Formats: sequence, structure tokens, C-alpha cells
Amino acid sequence: MTAKADPGEVAAANLAGRLHPSQRGVVLDALFWAVWVFAAAIGAVGVVGVVKSGFTASALLAVAVAVAAIAGAVRFSVRRCAEFREPLTVITGPAHDFGSGPITDDYPIGLKHTPRGPGQTERWQLRAGGRTYPVQRARWDRMVAERITAVCVLGNRRWLVNIVLDGGAR
Repeated sequence: MTAKADPGEVAAANLAGRLHPSQRGVVLDALFWAVWVFAAAIGAVGVVGVVKSGFTASALLAVAVAVAAIAGAVRFSVRRCAEFREPLTVITGPAHDFGSGPITDDYPIGLKHTPRGPGQTERWQLRAGGRTYPVQRARWDRMVAERITAVCVLGNRRWLVNIVLDGGAR
């Protein structure tokens, strides 16, 4: 088990445009591992097919599908792991709370809370760089409107990595 990373150290790395080693879970998320579990399952089916029925047409088809699935998983993994070397995009500016109104790009960073209503779930959103990201309640509670904030985004603005307020990670 590794020790929890210092928030100041993580924020410093993010503001310098790098992903901190403790943030690998952002890239190696559940989808990454699900692709490999799926590829391994298909590979096992191909191997079992060859062992049980020999080199029949259906077993060879299963092996071909398994090879294609594993090749796809390798390609997916190589592209995902290349994200580690990409620099973070840091978007700074005052965070504006739009309340329950529509969130726009009038401010560098926009905040929006959608309360629970009939048939709706409660949501917290952050908009930065032309893209809207969901935010967990714990992060939302620490954010303050009209305060300078830095939003760190990885991978062509796909993943919200960190929100930095006053020099500390949030």
C-alpha cells in the first residue's frame, strides 16, 4: 500500500503541466481494466475451443476473434498510456456560480448545481475550456465562487484531473 500523496505536491505537479504519479487512476480507470478482462475472457474461450475440439474451423475462428480482441486491447492500452506523457491543460480564472441557470462560457470557469427535483438527481457541474465535467459533492463543497481557480485537464480535455484553489489541491 502506498502512502497518500501530499496535496501541495500534487497541485505543484499539476500546475507545472504534469500528471502526478498518484493520479494514475485517472488514466488507468475501470474502462481500462474492463477492456483487458474482456480480452482475456475472449482469449480463454479461443484457447479452450482449440483444446477441446482441435483445429476445427469454429475453433480457429474463436482464436482469430481472440487475437483481434487482444490486439484491440493492446492498441487501446498503448493510446491510454500515451496520455501519461501528455501535458496537462491548466485553465485559470475566477469561478462563477451560475446557480440553477444555464451554464455558459462567459467566464473561464463556471459552476452549476442542479438540485434534486421530480424525476431528477442532484448534480454538480464545472465548465472550463468549453467542456462540462461532473464534480463530486466533496469537491463542490470546497469550491468558492468568484475565487481564482485552476482546473487541470488531461487528454485533449477529456479528464478533469484536479481543481486547485489558493495553491492547494481540492
